[in-house]
Amino acid sequence: MLFSYLSHMRPFLTASILISIMSIFGCVEKSQPTDRQNQYVYLNPADSSFNCYMVKFPATDSIRGVVIRDYSSLPDTSKSPYQFNDLCSKNGLVILYTVTSKRFPELYYFDEEMARLDSLIHHACRQYNLPTEHLLMGGISASGTRALRFAQYCSSGKSVFNTQLKGVFSVDSPLDVERFYTSASTHKDSFTDGMRWEADLVLKQFPDYLGVPDSSFSAYRNASVYSQFDSTGGNIHLLKNTPILFVHEPDLDWWKSARGAEYFDINSYDISACVQQLRAMGNTDVTEIITSGKGFDHDGNRKCHSWTIVDEEMLVDWILERMNRE
Repeated sequence: MLFSYLSHMRPFLTASILISIMSIFGCVEKSQPTDRQNQYVYLNPADSSFNCYMVKFPATDSIRGVVIRDYSSLPDTSKSPYQFNDLCSKNGLVILYTVTSKRFPELYYFDEEMARLDSLIHHACRQYNLPTEHLLMGGISASGTRALRFAQYCSSGKSVFNTQLKGVFSVDSPLDVERFYTSASTHKDSFTDGMRWEADLVLKQFPDYLGVPDSSFSAYRNASVYSQFDSTGGNIHLLKNTPILFVHEPDLDWWKSARGAEYFDINSYDISACVQQLRAMGNTDVTEIITSGKGFDHDGNRKCHSWTIVDEEMLVDWILERMNRE
């Protein structure tokens, strides 16, 4: 399952509306908040569903970098069952949570949403004196896809603020939307549980966004991080110089028995091929971590598509190492 992880509740904070109104009318506070509280900013107070961000400041006095995570809604970080936020906080890393699109699923098919993210990052860095030279982005599932697509957007020179990322981490993310659609259209009847629901969603939404691959193959390849149906890999050359950490768990016995999926149907199919091509292109900083027996949901049930496959201490160490590079 590719998008089920992205379900987060948006906190209702009156202060955030005041902050966003001040921002819109040009009152930009460049000092960091003295109480280091989470700062919620809605650039359009009339519509808080997107075009907004939250800055989670670290417990340290100094800031070593900014980790960007684009979600489908702003999270309540006090309820996270994971260590990632605390590890970032202890190590001087700001987490910038953004919401850039109303579309679901959102894999950054078009430049419009990436331009919005570019603007949100610039706004947050200017508002709170965040270090623009130490930015890194990542996430699980569609969030990880968006991180890679935004890295491609930046490396292609499209950022009007000259945003560049120090690296990207991607946890079990779909990289090839043409493969994704083909899997859903040919194997849907074999899928069970969330995999079947997701296939129905893809078959309904992708034609609206991109058409169908037979007649719109260029649209699908332009919208993909990586294209296996293109001998050049499509957009993958734009990540030739980007440090990337991939994590995935291709337990085929589980995927087949629990979801009715074959190897072609899971994100690992994209990821391993993508890693091979990046290395062949000369990217010497691509790390692929293939886990086994680590994926579980919040109730302890087996689930390969889960943040639990991530060694969070290792991930933060990886982030810090890339942040420290000149």
